[in-house]
Amino acid sequence: MAEVIGFISIKGGVGKTTLALETAASLANHFKKRVLVIDANFSAPNLGLWLGIKPEYTLHDVLAGDAGPGFANAIHQRHNFHIVPAAMEYKKDVDPFRLKKIIEKVKNRYDFIILDSSPNYHELIPVIAAADKLYAVTTPDHVTLGTTLKAVRLAQNKKVPVKGIIINRARNPKFEYSVRDIEKRTEIPVLARIRDSKDMARSLFFQVPLTIEDSGHHISQEIQNFASALCGAPEKSRGIFSRLFSFGNWSGKEKINRELFRKQQ
Repeated sequence: MAEVIGFISIKGGVGKTTLALETAASLANHFKKRVLVIDANFSAPNLGLWLGIKPEYTLHDVLAGDAGPGFANAIHQRHNFHIVPAAMEYKKDVDPFRLKKIIEKVKNRYDFIILDSSPNYHELIPVIAAADKLYAVTTPDHVTLGTTLKAVRLAQNKKVPVKGIIINRARNPKFEYSVRDIEKRTEIPVLARIRDSKDMARSLFFQVPLTIEDSGHHISQEIQNFASALCGAPEKSRGIFSRLFSFGNWSGKEKINRELFRKQQ
């Protein structure tokens, strides 16, 4: 039975879609898990665009009951995992709260179902309602962290657990919140800290997740560390190069959090 996880934030541009795809790619290719990713950004979807999918049927069709014989017609396969894209334009009204009911019908086919959420406050609510667990995505600046806190509070009000924070696009620790600062403000453990890299532009250009294209990249390694925690697998030891050139004074805390997270699984 699949665990339904959602990546949330009330701010665009933090990298939720990329993180959803990279996590799916790692779970499917490194840990042999059956994974479905659903684009639950109902008004501004981009999962299909990221992967070059031009779907005939989308999540909107499923929600409206117009996907031909059913959900299967909206599923596409890329890089050993399944994807349900959403429609860029859709003329009929749909009920996003049907998402949970639709997911229930396919949960037994997968190990993980990943929801790529919208930054829109109202569109985020059905994703929270459909998820078993949530992970808040933030960049380590005060503006984004403030909006992340709003997403966390919304989830907590809906009684859906936010199991961890993922810091994305970290650049310079001298001018950004540290892992401990973020944990102090959110009261949630940081499970991954991903440094920014221009190599993500190459990955997007070729429409291949970086975890597949370059598994040795520091982003790929951190995504794989996070994915290993999700499925309870042991974490690979970092090489001597990674230890010598760790990122400022941030190194270590997120790894400790992942070990504690594994014990709670």
